[in-house]
Amino acid sequence: MGKSRSSPSGAPRSMAAQIGRMSSKHPQLKLTLRRNTATWQGNWCPSDLSDSYLIRVTYTFRSRPVIAVLTPTLRLAEGKFKLPHTYMDSQLDICVHESDEWNSKLLIADTIMPWVSQWLRFYECWEQTGSWEGKGTNPEFRSHQSKPLA
Repeated sequence: MGKSRSSPSGAPRSMAAQIGRMSSKHPQLKLTLRRNTATWQGNWCPSDLSDSYLIRVTYTFRSRPVIAVLTPTLRLAEGKFKLPHTYMDSQLDICVHESDEWNSKLLIADTIMPWVSQWLRFYECWEQTGSWEGKGTNPEFRSHQSKPLA
């Protein structure tokens, strides 16, 4: 879904840098800090025409941020049996990027958060139409299934 934007240096962004940028760009998200894990939680509205969602972003230093949509309960599109682009078919861990698009050199506020908005907009369209308009991999689509090894 997203595109990676590397930082100038090769070092991971510090937890202080992640927290500072999130605080300045998204002050409506409340921070909880425990050891090497930062959690931001609050209301998120992906666009002026969108619903509002209570989200939680959990980041453990050098790990993939985990994004949860806490409320409302996401509804399935008609005829669908699971949410697309989620880990373990759960709204408590949505997939907003492919594995090579984000790394700890990037700022969550500048990459992950716009991708969360994008994912939610795609979800809202999918809920109404049953068609996921975003790119990325999804086991539901034949073109995205693993090809057998030769």
